[in-house]
Amino acid sequence: MLIFLFTAAFSTLFSVGAGYFLFASGDYAGKLMEQHYWAGIITGFTIFTTAALFIVNLGTGRLYTGYIVALIISNIAVALTSHLGGSITHGQDYLTEHLALITNSSDAHDPKSEAEMLVYEDMIAPIFEAKCLSCHNAQKAKGSFLMTSYENIAKAGDSDSPSVTPKSPEKSELYNRVVLPEDHDDHMPPQGKTPLTRDEISLLKYWIESGAQSELHVQEAKKVDTVKMLIESLLPELSRYRRKSQIASIKMKTLEKELGELADALSISITKDSTSDENYFTIAMKFPPAPFTNEQFKLLHPYAAVFSKASLVSSGIDDDGLYFVGQMINLEKLFLQKTKLDGSGIIYLQNLPKLKILNLSFTNVDDKAAIDLIKIPNLEEVYLYQTNTSKQVVDALQKNQPGLKINLQEGPYF
Repeated sequence: MLIFLFTAAFSTLFSVGAGYFLFASGDYAGKLMEQHYWAGIITGFTIFTTAALFIVNLGTGRLYTGYIVALIISNIAVALTSHLGGSITHGQDYLTEHLALITNSSDAHDPKSEAEMLVYEDMIAPIFEAKCLSCHNAQKAKGSFLMTSYENIAKAGDSDSPSVTPKSPEKSELYNRVVLPEDHDDHMPPQGKTPLTRDEISLLKYWIESGAQSELHVQEAKKVDTVKMLIESLLPELSRYRRKSQIASIKMKTLEKELGELADALSISITKDSTSDENYFTIAMKFPPAPFTNEQFKLLHPYAAVFSKASLVSSGIDDDGLYFVGQMINLEKLFLQKTKLDGSGIIYLQNLPKLKILNLSFTNVDDKAAIDLIKIPNLEEVYLYQTNTSKQVVDALQKNQPGLKINLQEGPYF
């Protein structure tokens, strides 16, 4: 027993040490990471305490109750730390996300039998949905190429080259793009997205070679031995794709419902960001704008990470409210014209790694606040029309920050 306790104690000490260096490196950050870090320290402390109490009890017969209590606390601490670690790796709802399929009978359905499965509908289309549809959907069709249906797949995009040429993969733009080297500018999906696997590309090639039919059955395709092995190797992964798609659909419907109710309560507009590859939303004031203060904006805080654009023009938000704006880590565009800002809260915006466009026209932002703009890591463009900034400071900023475009015109409102 003593050997197990000391093994656990020293392995925990090593894990906490490794975790500290990762945390200190800055590559891992955030509230969840901080909770995991401190939970690891507490776990190490309780395990060492448990080991010490066990040794005392072993030698004197005393403190047995203390040892049992410490042992129970140690196990709870281990479970909590492990859960936080799993949340960092797999997402905070990794233990509950599959409950959505159980509790939403309209979305959960029995999978087709193999006799019913079609190569395109049940194998090719799920691959496209998992790897391609974030850029080639009805809201945002890159290269004017839609991949939402069999009919759309057959149409050419901006390249004017046939997307799919039946029986000729080498003449099919879709196939040619996925087999390009990953560092090629025309490779699809682009860098940063998950590419098709070798087996998925092989299945796509077979489907095109066989005529790119929508009604080709899986059982018919499996009559070819090499294709049979390919399909059998892909089926488990395709099943996971479908399950993830169903879960994502249920989550999105729930999120849209909650945001719609919140938008109605606050008299603002919240809509899907049709220009984004991800499932992000935009916030905008209605016209005429309803009263919208820091306290009301605070109600959006639980959903901070789902917003990519915010137009708070003529709202009642002030510099204290920018603290909550600073939690919107995926915000790319922020419009704050005609608000009560003096610029003292701009420092909060340095927590926004994706913010590129900021409009501060018709506010009381001054020279000191303007200098704080350089602390926003990836800011590309700012509007300072009718603010309290001086020409000297604007010129100095422009000279020392050539990558930051400073506009002295009113600028866009959305």
